Amino acid sequence: MENNNFQYADPYPYYKKLRDFNPVFQDKNGVWFLSRYDHVKMLQSDMCFARQHPASQGFVSNNSLDSKLESILSKWLLLNDPPRHTYLRNVLSDLFDARFIKNMKIMIEGVADSTIKSMMKQPEVNFMTAFSYPYAVTIINNLLGVNLDIDTTRKWAQSLSTALDHGTDEDLKKITPDLIHMFEYFSTLISTYDTKNKNDWISKLIYFNQSKKLSHEEVVSTCIFLLLTGHETVQLTSGLFIRSLLLHPSQCKLLQNNPELLGSSIEEIFRYESAFSRISRWSKEDIRVDGVTIPKNQLVVGNINAANRDERKFTNPDIFDIRRKNNRHIALGHGIHHCLGALLARIELNIAFSKLVPYLHRLELLDSQTEWLPNSSLRYLYNLKIKTSKKVW
Repeated sequence: MENNNFQYADPYPYYKKLRDFNPVFQDKNGVWFLSRYDHVKMLQSDMCFARQHPASQGFVSNNSLDSKLESILSKWLLLNDPPRHTYLRNVLSDLFDARFIKNMKIMIEGVADSTIKSMMKQPEVNFMTAFSYPYAVTIINNLLGVNLDIDTTRKWAQSLSTALDHGTDEDLKKITPDLIHMFEYFSTLISTYDTKNKNDWISKLIYFNQSKKLSHEEVVSTCIFLLLTGHETVQLTSGLFIRSLLLHPSQCKLLQNNPELLGSSIEEIFRYESAFSRISRWSKEDIRVDGVTIPKNQLVVGNINAANRDERKFTNPDIFDIRRKNNRHIALGHGIHHCLGALLARIELNIAFSKLVPYLHRLELLDSQTEWLPNSSLRYLYNLKIKTSKKVW
């Protein structure tokens, strides 16, 4: 794995230059970029922007409408506009019912306990593979009602996120076998799944299919969507959180001495280091932003991590402050595309770190060995080396 520290470890000085000197600009490929808080928030919520290209039903390119990738993505809630988005969101909101989430807390706590116990037995670990991935994938397996192994899930997630981020024909072709494998796995599972006495997402999705709320293809595509997006936020955010804490010993000690600050700490990591770095939309009309006109039918990208460090919105935005007040970050979206699983993600992170806080003084970051995947859409921590046995405070 190539060490990408130089480019990816600290992009924030570059983001500041964009906010100050070029907050609305078009690159050589014709893509527009926004970096200030108010502009990115507008991009997330203003109905003059769309998820789909106004002149096409495609998501990847105009030449791939019949591809397996195009077929799957076209059914994802995240990539649809009203009225289809509204319909899908109303149906899928039942998956995140408060009672269902409450019933899952005991399971999540058990996963956290066992994962931490296993990690702390090792003197040196990659936190991402020792905690973040096992924790997040085990939970999503239980929520869905499947038993996929961690390595397979990680391979699927990384190949798809890399291909969608890079967008090259070569990358998109590479993920076709994985997509076919995913689709066939869930399609076969759903066709033979026994829903009796089960309370999981697949059982609910099968009911939506039987009641004709969702087609078989929509159910399968939604399973893929939930599997991939349902664990990526938690696994990446937990890694970014532990890294930020260990890079800021005073904040780490503050949290350990004041565990009641955990809730505000989680909101601060969403602001300080969002797992989702950017979003994209298409302009449905000519739009004026900060004195610049973005024409109709243009691809517009909003940089979330740049926006969440905007000094026009946040005081001392480059300081990691777990006691920060009025922390209205936009890491989990805004408007109709606000993350449907935001409550569940917060609960998973809260449980994970309520269990991890007592061990913080035993963790030491080997930051020189940190590695990042080259991904501009996700803040993709890949290798986060930590010593677990030495008492460093």
